[in-house]
Amino acid sequence: MISFDHDLGDMNYRVRNSFSEKTGYDCAKWLIEYSLDYELMLPDFYCHSMNPIGKENIITLLTNFRNH
Repeated sequence: MISFDHDLGDMNYRVRNSFSEKTGYDCAKWLIEYSLDYELMLPDFYCHSMNPIGKENIITLLTNFRNH
């Protein structure tokens, strides 16, 4: 099981000459791509984020992928 949090802190990552904050949503997207690339089933997941919009976005993304 994987537990996601939306807000990962004040870490910024340099992406093509600009800075971008990565979130748990980015991690969920990466997990989906990894699962597709290696033909793996998505593991069970939970989102413990206190950010209600971010939490809903992560759960919706992963649920839609699992149901597809």
